[in-house]
This record gives sequence, C-alpha cells and structure tokens, in this order.
Amino acid sequence: MDLSSFAGPFLPEILLLAGTLLVFLFDVLGVRTTERVGAVAVGATALALLFVVADLGFAPLTFLRTIPAGQLDAAASGTPLYAFTSLGLVFQAIFLLATLLVSLASLSRPSRDRGAPIFFGLLQLAALGMLLVALASDLIFLLLAIEVTSIATYLLVAYTRHDSRSLEAAMKMYIIGALSTTLSFFGASLLYGAYQTTSLLAIARDGGAAGFPVLVLLGYGFLIVGLAFKATLVPFHAWAVDAYDGAPTDVTAFLAGGSKKVGLFAFFLIFLAPILFVRAAAPGGSPFTSGAVALGPVLQITLSVLAVGTMTLGNVLALLQKEMKRMLAYSSISQAGYMLIGIAVGTAPALAGATLQIFAHVFMKTGAFLLVAGVTAWGVGPLIDDWKGLGTRRPFVGVAFALMLLSLAGVPLTVGFVSKFVLFSAAVQAQGYFVWLAVAGLLNSALSVFYYARVLRVMYFEEPAARATPTGAVAGGSEPPVLPAGGLGYGRATAILLAVVLIVAVGVYPQPVLGAIQAAATHFVNLGA
Repeated sequence: MDLSSFAGPFLPEILLLAGTLLVFLFDVLGVRTTERVGAVAVGATALALLFVVADLGFAPLTFLRTIPAGQLDAAASGTPLYAFTSLGLVFQAIFLLATLLVSLASLSRPSRDRGAPIFFGLLQLAALGMLLVALASDLIFLLLAIEVTSIATYLLVAYTRHDSRSLEAAMKMYIIGALSTTLSFFGASLLYGAYQTTSLLAIARDGGAAGFPVLVLLGYGFLIVGLAFKATLVPFHAWAVDAYDGAPTDVTAFLAGGSKKVGLFAFFLIFLAPILFVRAAAPGGSPFTSGAVALGPVLQITLSVLAVGTMTLGNVLALLQKEMKRMLAYSSISQAGYMLIGIAVGTAPALAGATLQIFAHVFMKTGAFLLVAGVTAWGVGPLIDDWKGLGTRRPFVGVAFALMLLSLAGVPLTVGFVSKFVLFSAAVQAQGYFVWLAVAGLLNSALSVFYYARVLRVMYFEEPAARATPTGAVAGGSEPPVLPAGGLGYGRATAILLAVVLIVAVGVYPQPVLGAIQAAATHFVNLGA
C-alpha cells in the first residue's frame, strides 16, 4: 500500500490537523487577528465536511470520494484499529457541522482577541479527536480518541484565563473527566481480561464470553458509568450544567452541540453489538446461565432506565430554571435521554431515529447557544426575564430562537418533530416494554413545551425593561464597537441563519438526510450480523 492510498481516506483528519498546526503557527508568528485564524479554521472544517459528504455518496460530489466504495461498510478481517462505515461518516458530518457553526459564529468575536489562535486551534483539535472516534473499531483506540477531544475541550472552557467562572467550570470538567476516563479504561481492562482482545468486532463475535460472566458484567458496567459522564446522562450529569453555564457561550455551544455526541456515539459502538447479537448466545435465564452472559436484555434494561431518568430529570429541572443558559443546559441533558432510546431498542430503525435526533440537536442546540452568545454581547442579562420584548424589538433573533425552541419541543414542520417521530415510531414497532419508552418520550416532550413556551411568552408578550438594549455593542468595549448584521456580526448571523434554514428545510423535506441515515444504520447493524 503506497502513501497516497493510505492517506486518502484520512483526508478530512489531515485537513483538520493541518489547519490546527497552521493556526498555532500563526500564533507564533504574531498573526492573531480573529479574521485570519478564523478563516483558516472555517476553511479546513468546510473542506473536511465536503470530503465526508462526498464519501457518503451524495451524487453531485461523488468525484471527490476518498474512500473506495468497496472499502466502505466492508467486513474487516482480523482486529483492525479503525473501520470506515457509513454510520461513522454520518457522525463525522455531524461533528464537522457543529464545529463549522461554532467556527463561523466565532468570526464575530473581537478582532484583536489575543486568545483567537488558541480558541480556533483547540476547536479544530477537538474536532479531530471526534473524527477519530467515528472511525474507531478498537476499544482502546476509541477511548484514546475520546481523550483527544476531552483534553481540548477542558482547555477551551478555560482559554480566557482571566474569567474565574470559566476556570471553575474547566476544573470541574477536568476532575469529572479524569474520573470518567479512569472508569472507562478500567472497564476496558476487565473486558480484555474476559475476551483477550480489545477489538470491538472480535468482542461482538465472541458473544457471551463463556466462563467470565462477572468480568463481562463489571466491564460493561464501568464503561456505562464512564461514558455516561461524557454523554451527560443522569445521574452522572451534575457537572455539565455548571460547566455549560461557566464556559464562554461559544464554547458551550460546541460542548452541547458537538463534543457530547462523542459519548453517545461511543455508546453506539460499544453497546449496540452486544444488544443485537449476544442475546442469541444465551437466550433466557439469568445473566449467568451456562457460564455465558445474556448481555442483550441486561444492557437494554439498564439503558432504558438511564434514558427515562435522563429525559425526565432533565426536563423537570429545566422547568425550574430562571437563567437562560442553565435552562438550555438541562434541556440538552434531557435530549440525551431521547437519543439513548435508540440504543436501548437496538433495531436499525431505532438507531436511525437516534442518529437523526443527534443530527437535529446540532442545529437546535448549537444555534440556540450561539444566539444566546450574541444577545449576551448586547448587554442582555443571564435571566430569562431579561429577554422581555426581545422578539418584537429584534425580529430576526426572535423568529430564529422561536424556531429552535419549537424544534426542540418537537413541533411539526421542524427537524425536531421528524427526529422524534422516527425514534418513537421505532420504539413502538419494537413492541414489548419499548412501547413504554416511546410513551415516556412523548410525555417528556409535552413537559418540555412548558418551559420553551415560557421563553416565547417572555420574548413576545411581556414588555421590556425601561433600559434599552444596546444596538450591537460588544461586551468589554472590544473593537469594533458595533457589529454589523443587526449587532450579531456577519459570522454569527450566518451560522444562526444556516441553523434555522436546516431546521425548517429538513423538517419540511427530510428524505435526503433521513434516507442517508437509515441506509447507514442498516449497514451498521448488518456489519456485525
């Protein structure tokens, strides 16, 4: 194999790595303006996304494919560290879309921000780790790729250095992240003791690991706990709200819309194969029947409980919040519960529904936090009540935020409705107690309407305070004093507009995206059969 044939499939990762190094080189050379380093980050991310979409087979871009068609979704021989799958490419596109939105919006940051190279460099480094996660087919490779993203996000949260709240949030993330990493690697070591391999494909083929039921159960248990911290699942969620609230809001948008999806995709890779295939190795009986573990039912019940607890507690606590960022943070936690339903059900339609929900969440939640960042820069306070009358005074902001909230609630003609419909329908089709998972999801969606509607009422039906909102002044007196595009800046306005357009467009005509996700989910399920 020559260098070009080996490096070609990794072109998106190479582009992000090159962009990261170039941004840091700019910093060394003293080129630190937001526009220049931001343009490198946006360009590298956009090009990487273009090649990923081409590899997924979208007709106008097939001439840009870097992965040969026969290499995609191919049954790998041996125990490779990585594999190219359609579902992995879908998640790479999701990760890159979140990174692109945040990079675009961050072009509206102050031009002379000395931390701009650090911000954009770490953002691309985190995205690089996320792309590697989507390629992983080995447990250790997967966990190491997750750590690349985690370390970069710890630094992103604290990159301002002089904000005590950001430093506190970063320390909380670091401590909890170190704990979750320790638990995950310990769980991986137990599975290695049971299976004598860390290859996810080999573990799936091995079935119940006859003779080592205790190691298997403990190993998967530690992995669930360790990855639940990354995915902000209840009861391992408490750090996330303080971290989201304390981090710079652009970074919060990346954490909620991008990096937490890494933990959810890790759940797909690690737990879906046992749920689908291992139950056949030891049908019925206790988990210890005949020296083999009936992992399927055990994991399904565990993940179902986590899903219901996460969506319920997240929505209830969001209902009690008075601050906008904390409300959105708890809402983001509840959304992770919906996504977990797809893994618990363990069918191709359910996996497609969960993936579409993750895709939708990128635009809904990333866009919402980016919009909050822009409004905060005008001088609007952190409380929900500080948004009184904003919808009538700033129509673009009001309509954009309303569409994001309505999509999060699952209102028809938005992508949030389509994703929840596909996901809950798959749970109902699976029959059994999975129907109750769909019912729990519907009830929680109805509950979420209350706190989203409260924000809409404040924006459109309550009078603003006497003090007028500044017309685009940047917090801290940075240059320029007034941003264009209604005070948002061209970059942030473009990112928000792109999110809104996709929320509506995919909600009205979901077939291109839904079809690609359904095909990827089917290939992924069949890959281990």
